[in-house]
This record gives sequence, C-alpha cells and structure tokens, in this order.
Amino acid sequence: MICRLALVLAMTSMVACQPPGANTPTTRPAPAPFQYTLTDLVGGWRWIHRTTEAGTTRVESETWRFVKTDSPTKLAGRYVRTVEVRSDDRLPFQCNQRPWYRQRAVFDVDVDLTLTGFTIKETAYRSEPSPCDHGFRKVGNYTAELTGDRLTLAWDGGKQTLLQVDDDRKDLPAEPWPGVAQLQGPWRWDAVSYDDDGNLRTEHEWWEVTKRTETTVDASYRRRVIITSSDGKPIPCANATTWSFDDAYVLDGVREEEHWHFHELAAEPGDHPCLKATPKRVLDEATAEQLGDHVILEWRGKRRQILYRPE
Repeated sequence: MICRLALVLAMTSMVACQPPGANTPTTRPAPAPFQYTLTDLVGGWRWIHRTTEAGTTRVESETWRFVKTDSPTKLAGRYVRTVEVRSDDRLPFQCNQRPWYRQRAVFDVDVDLTLTGFTIKETAYRSEPSPCDHGFRKVGNYTAELTGDRLTLAWDGGKQTLLQVDDDRKDLPAEPWPGVAQLQGPWRWDAVSYDDDGNLRTEHEWWEVTKRTETTVDASYRRRVIITSSDGKPIPCANATTWSFDDAYVLDGVREEEHWHFHELAAEPGDHPCLKATPKRVLDEATAEQLGDHVILEWRGKRRQILYRPE
C-alpha cells in the first residue's frame, strides 16, 4: 500500500513539472495561400462575347499576349480587339453599304506586380481605318486576379474573364491589317434595291485597279444587274420573272493630294430587250478616298458608292 501511494505521488509530481500545453494535441499549420507570379501570366489569352440588340448581332473578341521584360516586376502585353456587327434582316448599314461591318484595334499594355495582385494599364492603341470606325478609343486601367487558367480583369463598372490558350514565349502580335493601304488590286460592290416598278434590283460590280505610276492608275469594272419580279408575275419586256444585263467600263485615275479622281473613259453597255429605252451609258467621274479595305466613291450628283476588298 505504501509503495503504490509513493508511485502515484511520483507520477503526479512529474506531470506537475511539465510546461503548460505539453500534453495538448498539436496540428500541422495551414498551408499559405497559393501565390501566382508574373511568369504565370506569360502566354496567350482569349475573350469572346456575343450580344443581340436592335436587329443586329454583335460579336466582340480579344486576343491577348504577355511577354517578359527586363524588370522582374513588369510584363509587356498587347491585345487585338475585334468587333463584328451583322444585320439580322440583311439590310445594309449606311456606313459601308453592306449587311455587316468590322472594327479592329490593337492596344499596348503594361502589367505590374503589386502587393495584392496585378495591375494592367493600357498605354497606346492603333485602330484599323474603316468608314464604320471613327478611330478614337479610350485607354483604361484594370486590376487582375489569376485563378488557374482564368484571368479576371476588373475596372470601374465591369469585369471580364480571359481564358489562357497557351504559355508560349511568342512575340507580341502585329496589327492584323496592312501597314500601307494599296489601291491596286481587286474590289467589289453589291447593292439591293427596288426599281420604279417595285421589282427587286440586285447589282454587283467587280473592279480591278492597276498601278501605272505613283500618281496614276488604270481601272476597269464589270457591273451585273438582275431584275426580279416582286409579285412573281412575268415582267412584260422580258416575258419572264427575272432578267439581267452586264455593263463594262474603263477608267483612269489621278492622285490629288489625299484623294483620287476617276474618269470613265469608255463603256460597253449590255444588250437586252428591256434596255431598248436606254441603250447607251453616260460616262461619269468620281472622287475616291481609300480607308483601309474600303474605297469611298463620290460620283457626280453626290451619289455615294463604297467598294470593299474581297476576302
């Protein structure tokens, strides 16, 4: 009995001498949150958004790329923004006389590493010349949060999420349009209207411009006109519900400062019974301004025609 009492007292004494918390179960510390670095942003990214409004469908897309710089806390970047707008009822837009138009711009950006994440600042932009684009853009700043292969950009009033498509160390993309617009080459024009009798009138023109000197060009175009009965009844002069004719024209062009002046030199009119009242063609002249892949012609009588470069 005395021995057992002595043993209990000894064990009690040992416990009493241990430091506080010695018998408290211990756990492994929680791992620190995953920290992304600027290197994780290097590569290509993509964003796309589709909306419909007022009888049009609008598709916006952005292709981004980030590359390393000499600074360990900074990346350089660039993105190409493309906006395509299409008329749902196929009616042409006034700006280019076609049922769709495209706007493109390239933005240069700087990416900085901060204590809380990343900041992206737009530093410059270039826009593609187009009759449907005034060319002005606003530059902005973003805060960026990276989660796996998704980069969420936030600014005052909105957010967008980029999806990573590659981690290649490629150069920043160049402008996807020619640096110097060339007038020579093929051009097209299309139009749909109704004539005085209410019939559908479809017109196509195929142009070809050849450079003669730095300030002169030779040109030709072929026009095809198709007339279709709107009520399905035969058109009397054609004895059919549709008829067509082709005209051919030869022109020369002279450069006048920032514009060109075209003169029709000769015409070969089409032949059809419905053209007996107007067998000849009156030669015309026009001033021309090139905006990227478009040529804006102003004929006499303020008749406006916009040619486009075929793809």
